[in-house]
Amino acid sequence: MLPTLSVPEFQTVLPSTGKKITFRPFLVREEKILLIALEDGEKETIIKAVLDLLRNCIIDEIDVDNLATFDVEYLFMQIRSKSVSEQIEMMLRHGQGDCEAKTKVKVDVEKIKVTGEISDGKIELTDKIGIKLKYPSYSVDKTIERDAEHLFELISNNVEYIYDQENVYNEFTKEELIQWIDHLNKDQFEKVLTFFTEAPSLRHNIEWECKECGKKDYAIVEGLRDFFMLV
Repeated sequence: MLPTLSVPEFQTVLPSTGKKITFRPFLVREEKILLIALEDGEKETIIKAVLDLLRNCIIDEIDVDNLATFDVEYLFMQIRSKSVSEQIEMMLRHGQGDCEAKTKVKVDVEKIKVTGEISDGKIELTDKIGIKLKYPSYSVDKTIERDAEHLFELISNNVEYIYDQENVYNEFTKEELIQWIDHLNKDQFEKVLTFFTEAPSLRHNIEWECKECGKKDYAIVEGLRDFFMLV
């Protein structure tokens, strides 16, 4: 029998709740799954690979499938930093004037944070009636289209309950909920929509100096798509 290799454990904090999460670096077997998914190129395959990697590497009991997008992205970055490197190398194109040179820029993973206010999901629609929303899970958020029809689906699938001064209403059919949403006025619907459109995200501002012309430039990278071209 071959000797067992020890694997270090690390801790981080889940952005949405502040809960401590224990994890290990990903191993060759998980890296292979991720590389195969990247070669496949299908969005659904990559999403599954990211979630499978989190399930394998997170040691604590946690429902990965229902984590919000910014939680998944943050945890993935933390695991990646302990598995590969605490720095990410990115090729950024200078876009000022006639210069379009690319410069290799190193980004410290520890400086990449979830930005934006994390809401408890409670939205007061009138002085008597409110709604409790939840952030969509990573797999749903990254696959659903952002047209009008699918936005209604996104909202209706992420309502936890509706409440007034006397009761909490958490038993309703999807059809009943959609009809209820249809009766919101414009301002009320905007409040609900803002919860999703202004959801927190993994975001980082980068400043660098162009290697060709010497001028400074700036870029904002957001989510795994920008950092790894994953989704």
